[in-house]
Amino acid sequence: MASHMPANYAEDRLHLYLTHWTRDPSNVSTLDVGAISWATEEESREREKKYCEVASDYHDLVTPLYEQGWGQQFHYTPITPGLSIRESMTAYEKTFAGLARLEKGMRVLDLGRGIGGPARTIASAVGCNILGITNSAWHVERGTALTKEAGLDKLVSLVHGDFLKLPFPDESFDAAYSAESLCYAPDPAEVYREIKRVLKPGAPFTFHDFAMTENSPAPWYYGPAGDILWAWRMPGWPDFWKVFKMWDPFRGFAHLVYRLMILVGMMPPEVSTLMDTMWYCTKSVVTGGRMGIFTPMYVFVCRKPARGRG
Repeated sequence: MASHMPANYAEDRLHLYLTHWTRDPSNVSTLDVGAISWATEEESREREKKYCEVASDYHDLVTPLYEQGWGQQFHYTPITPGLSIRESMTAYEKTFAGLARLEKGMRVLDLGRGIGGPARTIASAVGCNILGITNSAWHVERGTALTKEAGLDKLVSLVHGDFLKLPFPDESFDAAYSAESLCYAPDPAEVYREIKRVLKPGAPFTFHDFAMTENSPAPWYYGPAGDILWAWRMPGWPDFWKVFKMWDPFRGFAHLVYRLMILVGMMPPEVSTLMDTMWYCTKSVVTGGRMGIFTPMYVFVCRKPARGRG
């Protein structure tokens, strides 16, 4: 099975991703803060034109780290009292499948499926056939290997493609869903039009995504916040080491160790930039959660109109 850490991971994939976020193509080892924080309208438009390439390079970069540090399920989840983070994720995915009206034998489209953790949970629990689409070739390779290892390759499959240009015939799916994916589209309306096109009349579409809120603090951010006091209280400590790796003091110590390894030539300097990039993303969602202005779990359930009803 393919390893979750590809060869030359840090250098090659980080360089590829940073080419989209720099004003100096000769230096793609560090973050160009000016190009990111104070991008001109022209720079933003150019990145939008290459949205699929930018998103693919991003997910190729972060997916191995997500899997190593968090597991095969990349989404956030409501924390269920008495359950670990992984158990809460699995319970939520099954609840989500119910909200999405998924049933045995259905042909279901998963938009932006990552490496397929939720799809495997849902297909195993419900018995539906899930076809996932992702713009990351690494997601396809890694997800296919994991699905085969789980013995679910008869129910779950995935293809490489763009959800703004779905490579499927009209009215070819019984249902569709997405988890934390559609927010990355440069034109959400175009995604919705494509989803409507490939769904059969009356078919349901359900998504779970990022959203700004008026004020909705929730415990989903305790894990990525590195709240070890919360993790300590979990029965059997199932989350302690996962959350411990997110704890600020541990992160600082790990960063120091990596910097020393870089200094003596045991690791490439790009590793430090990679860690900074991922840590910034994690801390941003935690800060939004603590402020009560952001939730990653806005759920919307809808249905394509039946034929002849608009």
